Amino acid sequence: MNRRATLGMSFAERVMVRVSHAVAALCLLFLLPILPFLAVAAVASAVLRPAPETPAPSYRPGWAE
Repeated sequence: MNRRATLGMSFAERVMVRVSHAVAALCLLFLLPILPFLAVAAVASAVLRPAPETPAPSYRPGWAE
């Protein structure tokens, strides 16, 4: 944190900044190792998902006769 930027901040604001830095560090610590596996799973899911079957309509509209 920049000391000049903290001169105008209250103690509570400095504590909130430190807490947000800690939360961001924990998120990076836990999420970064998982992201490659999530990316591979998303690609595999997109490749292996069967194409949706669209059945033909079972009715014939009146104007088509």
